[in-house]
Amino acid sequence: MRVFPVLVLAALMAMPLPGLGQDFGKSLRRTAERAVQGEVERAVDREVRRATRCALGDERCASEARRRGEQVEYVDARGRATSAPVPATGQQASTAAFRVVPYAGSSLRDSEVQAFDEYNFVTGREDNGDLRSRRLEGRVSKEVYDNPGGRSTLEIARNYEQALTGQGLRIVHRCAGRAECGGTGTREANWMRVADMNIGVGGDFRYLAAEGEVGGRAIAAAVMVNKQRSWVYVVEGEAMQTGQAGVDAAELAAELAAAGKVRLDGIYFDTGKATLRPESSDALAQVAELMRADPSLELEIVGHTDDVGDAGANLRLSEDRALAVRSVLVIEHRVPDRRLRSRGAGESEPVAPNSSEAGRALNRRVELVKP
Repeated sequence: MRVFPVLVLAALMAMPLPGLGQDFGKSLRRTAERAVQGEVERAVDREVRRATRCALGDERCASEARRRGEQVEYVDARGRATSAPVPATGQQASTAAFRVVPYAGSSLRDSEVQAFDEYNFVTGREDNGDLRSRRLEGRVSKEVYDNPGGRSTLEIARNYEQALTGQGLRIVHRCAGRAECGGTGTREANWMRVADMNIGVGGDFRYLAAEGEVGGRAIAAAVMVNKQRSWVYVVEGEAMQTGQAGVDAAELAAELAAAGKVRLDGIYFDTGKATLRPESSDALAQVAELMRADPSLELEIVGHTDDVGDAGANLRLSEDRALAVRSVLVIEHRVPDRRLRSRGAGESEPVAPNSSEAGRALNRRVELVKP
């Protein structure tokens, strides 16, 4: 604490200021009182503010401390203070920029943040009971909480709704129970498979979805509440880091020679569409270089999807995406049309189980195949 200024101000407060200086003296005393009070409050704040010590890598400890408004101090295996971990490229990030404050008394059970990923944002139900969803891309944060005892799903869901609308989001869908929410029929269309949320064994659950723009970013939030737990997922429309993975014409040629086909990494489409995104240009340029290096080479471009949604729609999407790649190579890179073919395989040729998001991500791909 800076003692000298405080003592001087305290002394000024005690000094008599007679005559014409009375008004000035009162003002000076009030200024001194505020300064002394502010100094005391800062000192108290330094004393009462506590930091939670978390082992390096224990992000559950860190997340719970931040939720309580505490600072986090990381320590190594020997208990020595160390710097906070910095996520390596492609690994999970430790925190999300936009966060929904959990219902009071909840305890964090699990937390995961991906700097860039996809998520199926449920916005309703179809007439047959299947879930209606949109696939979003961006920064995806998933937090699961154990609910406090003695609270209804309505009370908890209503509080989350108020928290979301209070941050400027609008509710686009809400439902309660199996009949209203749907997603309880086929294994392919249930809540766990589509939205990575567990409605539980009973019928007492509630879901709400909200979206809007906060701080110049598109935000979508999905909340599922059953008697035991709450799932709070947020997708932030942030730009993907590009240049983290790419292809090389020589590597493509070597893989084609060895296996007869190669996955074309670095190809990105708008969500649910066949529109190629600008960051795909480098990969497409390498394919064109591959074709120029071997004038006799002919290729089939094959689009693939995961099994989420209608199989017919997935097939059409895969066909359109393969055709989009072929069109760019022919029109922009002057590859002779006769050397390229395109087709869509839809969800019929998976390379990984579709039971997890990681597997579905592997199945969403474009391949180059030697006929």
